[in-house]
Amino acid sequence: MFNDEYENYYEPTIADEIIIEYQQKMKDVLLESVKYEIEQIKKENDSLKESNRILRDQVSGISQRERKLETDKQNLERQVKRERLSNLMKDFEVVMYQVDRTYPLPPKCDKCNDNRKVEFNSPSGKIMTENCSCNTGKIFYIPQEYICKEFRVNRDDGAMLMWYKENHEKDHDWYGYDSSDLAEIVYKDGMKHEDLDSSTYFKSIEDCQKYCDWLNENSKETHTISSGRRKK
Repeated sequence: MFNDEYENYYEPTIADEIIIEYQQKMKDVLLESVKYEIEQIKKENDSLKESNRILRDQVSGISQRERKLETDKQNLERQVKRERLSNLMKDFEVVMYQVDRTYPLPPKCDKCNDNRKVEFNSPSGKIMTENCSCNTGKIFYIPQEYICKEFRVNRDDGAMLMWYKENHEKDHDWYGYDSSDLAEIVYKDGMKHEDLDSSTYFKSIEDCQKYCDWLNENSKETHTISSGRRKK
């Protein structure tokens, strides 16, 4: 008699082995196909990420160019307005003079550092500095030329009833001309220097220079240059 454990034993045939081998190959092929698909999807995903990055950079670049174009447009509009206004006022130009200040310093001495500071030790031993005497100079007055736009309303005595001075805010929208009634502060023959001030305008550089000379002779104002900055 045969043992019971061998009663249900089935020996694979050649056909069965072929089928099993075929199934394994199909599994391997399918696995490789899945791996390939995953790899392709990963590549496509990376490509999409790069495309999105390039697109974002392009959008950012376009936005920057649009902002620059808008800024250039505004600057051009301001420039056109300035030129138009300047041309409009060209026929009314008149040269005026006003007192300006300069801050010359005496020659540097050999007791201070390059910033005209004298160094010394405090009671605690800390190094301190103070302005050297050569860092203080007398304020000096000189004529400053201004190109003004003048309107003469009264032709009989040639009085200047209104004038316009170009302001210095050329980079802003409020660029234009400052206006004032100068009938009271334009120098006239007979005015005393002690009655004038820095807002006075002169029609000739000679009169302005005479006032500057008077100020230089009578003024005791001094100026100290701070933080090592020097004005000549």
